[in-house]
Amino acid sequence: MAAAVVVCSRAALAAGEAPHAPATARSEAEEAFAWGEKARRAGRWEEAEASYRAAWEADPRPEFAGELGLAELALGRFKDAAEHLRASLLDRETLAPPARRRFMEGFQRAESKVSSATISVSRPEAEVLVDGRRIGRGQASYFVYLDPGRHEARGRLEGYVEDAYPFEAQRGRESVVGLHLEPKPPPAVAPVVPVTAAAAPAAQGGMPAGTMFRIGWFALASAGVAIGAGLSIAAAVRDGDADAQANRIRRRGGPFACAEKDYVVDCTALRHTNDARDTLETAAAASFVSAGVVAAIAVSSFWWAPVPDKSPVRAAPVATAQLRGVVVSGSW
Repeated sequence: MAAAVVVCSRAALAAGEAPHAPATARSEAEEAFAWGEKARRAGRWEEAEASYRAAWEADPRPEFAGELGLAELALGRFKDAAEHLRASLLDRETLAPPARRRFMEGFQRAESKVSSATISVSRPEAEVLVDGRRIGRGQASYFVYLDPGRHEARGRLEGYVEDAYPFEAQRGRESVVGLHLEPKPPPAVAPVVPVTAAAAPAAQGGMPAGTMFRIGWFALASAGVAIGAGLSIAAAVRDGDADAQANRIRRRGGPFACAEKDYVVDCTALRHTNDARDTLETAAAASFVSAGVVAAIAVSSFWWAPVPDKSPVRAAPVATAQLRGVVVSGSW
């Protein structure tokens, strides 16, 4: 016979209240939420947080996430509060207007106490971690909340060199982090060369300094283009979110809805989305410009540090919907 699990708060058990009869997973979530409401009204925030969390884990409804976030806010757990309140507002149309206002006000308070970061990675299949904690895999960019202070983002993928980026997160501000993963070089195999007198001078030779310089700077330019592309994708996602939010507001309140008090919550959220999009677009543009400058320096080195007996080198800019960068042809 299958056993049913009943969720109830520690406060109810302490008071000698009998739990309800076994129920489905959905009614268990509602029962846990009801215990959370009782604990909240009594000011028992720890018990309220535990009950709201049980309800949200059983059934991730926006209202459960919002009440969990407000309980975490009352307990000073600002990062968790910001995450859950943001999750509750992603589907705000399902919320009653009073709950939506409460969650938005709580979200703004929690967000002002923490920092956030958008992390873009050049290989979407790479695993992304922050401070050793796994953030995800399979996306070009991630958005996370962080406590103010020193952090490290890291990307790793089998067959590629890990990239780590330490950064300082500031309260109330968003950091933009780019991770670029390069393929691991093939294992070096030492050639078997007969030891002769004639081979000695060749062994003393090496790659010309100009060639080494160019390889390094072209690699740096490629990294800048890859990071800029990741940031552009993240900005495009935010732009789509902003368009969807603006369309919902216009459908409900007309073209001048943001001038009315009834839509202040929705319009504030729209402004936050637009600000995040603008930050990402600025960072992407800076990354592309930096990559272009580095590539130009590398290309110019063919004139002031040429390699003897090589074919001419040509450079041409490339800009398409899928690619931005510089194509260099020649020998070096």
